Amino acid sequence: MKKILLVFALMLTASAQAQETMKFVTQSPILTNVVVKRDRSKDAERKAAKEAFIGQQYTDVELEDVAGNPHKLSEYVGDGHWLLVDMWASWCGPCRRDMPNVVAAYEKYHDKGLNVIGISLDTERESWVQAITDLDMHWANLSDLKGWESIICNVYKTTSIPDNLLIDPQGKIVARGLRDEALHSKLAEIFR
Repeated sequence: MKKILLVFALMLTASAQAQETMKFVTQSPILTNVVVKRDRSKDAERKAAKEAFIGQQYTDVELEDVAGNPHKLSEYVGDGHWLLVDMWASWCGPCRRDMPNVVAAYEKYHDKGLNVIGISLDTERESWVQAITDLDMHWANLSDLKGWESIICNVYKTTSIPDNLLIDPQGKIVARGLRDEALHSKLAEIFR
């Protein structure tokens, strides 16, 4: 009975009566003892997989630009530049919300030696290309248009986006998953 009430209450939250329903749910003596537990072991596995790359040399991958021309990651690594490999998709709300932050970092640090390359997990070329324009992504953008089956996901164990890799001029991955202020803080540390 408790499960049925909880499911019913959650279904109603999408309606106009969401606030009243949630008030009922949180005050219901039947539901106050229901505890939803998240499987934290999967979170730990994901975190360990992502952190495993920090301190290692990057692995080269090949994807296509918006015109369909193949490019390797190695074309953008080195030459005294730092590289932020930004993994995103046009359909990803958090990616779109974070992109102005990446754009600001690029504009602030590009002349000091930061390059950005966008790697999209899109599957539709039109959506991908339109998002690049809409989000003012004035750097190299690559994709194999395979979504979660992308080579980048396989090589770097990408399980969620937005995600990124910060690669030093020697090709070593020094950070991953830098967002918001963490990205600017790390770049300020590097480009003093």
